[in-house]
Amino acid sequence: MIELLDLQQTLHAFAACNDDDEVYGSFGWVHATDGDLLQARFWLPPDEDTAFDDDSEVPAEARALGLGTFLEPATFADVLDVQKRQRPLSTLAEYAQALAYYHEYDAFQQVEGIDEALGEATALEQTAARDAGVGAGIFASFDLRLVACSADQLKAAAQRVAHLLDMPVGEALGRCRALPLVLGEALDRRRAQAIKDDFEAIGARLQVRGFKPFPWMDAPVLR
Repeated sequence: MIELLDLQQTLHAFAACNDDDEVYGSFGWVHATDGDLLQARFWLPPDEDTAFDDDSEVPAEARALGLGTFLEPATFADVLDVQKRQRPLSTLAEYAQALAYYHEYDAFQQVEGIDEALGEATALEQTAARDAGVGAGIFASFDLRLVACSADQLKAAAQRVAHLLDMPVGEALGRCRALPLVLGEALDRRRAQAIKDDFEAIGARLQVRGFKPFPWMDAPVLR
């Protein structure tokens, strides 16, 4: 059965991935109906065997729904990423415009006012995005800080900190006695969850700040 998505749902499906590798493993292609992308419907087949029939054509069932090839998943993700780097607080309409431009011209759209050589927003815009809880990429990211650890678990915490931050245990012990301590920034979901689980296993308390991929989304959380 073909599940049709609108553009926002399609962006959310990409954002739900942990990283580019998961995008590659989750979607075989991006198919879409013609016309305005804000009104279009999308299909994300799970693999290329599903995305195309034996003649390398869009399956008849999908064509009957008006679907045709749009972009490869990796390219779709790249277009979103380039647009976001240029304009971190882009709206859904601006992402639609960037995708339509690439689909038509096979080139990334250059956002007006952005230095083409740098290809990214100003520091002021990037700070504004971070203040709004929007991360740097198109996937959820997390900052972790160790904020509390009982005295009887200081040694265990220090061993974990030493391994994580690649420092001597003695130095890590001193850091654990002078909390808070940054354990990682802009971590992907899997990495952040693994660190959180490791420290919570000894009763340590972490402060987690999740950064959302797109400004209209809720802040991501860990288990």
